[in-house]
Amino acid sequence: MSNQSHWTEHQEVIKTNKPLKLLLVLFKYTPGVLVRSLIYPVSFFYWIFSSDARKVAKEYQLRLREFTGRNIPKRISPYRQILSFSLCVLEKMEGWLGKIKFSKIQYQNDDITSILELLKTGKGAMLITSHLGNMELLRSLSDYNQQLVGREVPVYVVMDMDINSNFSQTLKSVNPKVSFNVINSNEIGPDSIVTLMDAVEKGALVVIAGDRTSPYSKEKNIKISFLGKDASFPYGVFLMPALMKCPVYFMFGLRSRLSIFNPKQNVYIEKCHTDFNCPRSEREERIIQCCGEFVARLEKYCILYPYQWYNFFNFWE
Repeated sequence: MSNQSHWTEHQEVIKTNKPLKLLLVLFKYTPGVLVRSLIYPVSFFYWIFSSDARKVAKEYQLRLREFTGRNIPKRISPYRQILSFSLCVLEKMEGWLGKIKFSKIQYQNDDITSILELLKTGKGAMLITSHLGNMELLRSLSDYNQQLVGREVPVYVVMDMDINSNFSQTLKSVNPKVSFNVINSNEIGPDSIVTLMDAVEKGALVVIAGDRTSPYSKEKNIKISFLGKDASFPYGVFLMPALMKCPVYFMFGLRSRLSIFNPKQNVYIEKCHTDFNCPRSEREERIIQCCGEFVARLEKYCILYPYQWYNFFNFWE
């Protein structure tokens, strides 16, 4: 039996919210570039003293290089991955404080038009994101609703509150007007599904990460090849659209370059083509198909942005 622990057993690196609050105060009253420059010594400190982070980052990069025929990444560098993660945390804070300008967001020539047209009709959708890049980019922007859709779009975020409570509560205290509702993924049941179905029907977005399994249903995961080796993906995430029968999109928010000088944020929106309007006997097959579509997109953007993978645990265990 493996002695590797489940990802949820990894406690938050920051046990208190005081460092987060300090950073938020600095962001409020000092130029952002000065605060972002702190990521270099902080990341170096973490790289030196966190052997686990170094190890899993290196293992991921080696697997990616093998998968791409030794082409990507050009250089194996756990430090670059840790540095990128540190910058991502600061970018999330900037978003919550309303400091990410809309002009910094670059949408692509993909399915962004499709989801915008859907939202303009008053209907909603489900967004499946990941821990590749900044999955909170869309919901941290204060002005994207009005500028893109012409109305306020409610956002329901399904996440593990036991793991993310410290970070989320700190940011919520700073920006209590943030317009999203959090649903604890560990407490999802029939009532939650009905609530989310109703929200989507009324024009809301439901956001959930598709690359973190639940500790409460380890036997109910989807095993699928990811970067050349089988990995576990959460069955429940891909069951949700089957139950809700709503449009599903995959969303990735990725930084254009590793720089503290206001790099562009590239947002990719791709529609899931799995059709859940099917007989119940075909539902399991469609759930696995939906997961396969997500994993294919995850591989695609890992190759394009190799250092923005922020799952710091043995993903293939």
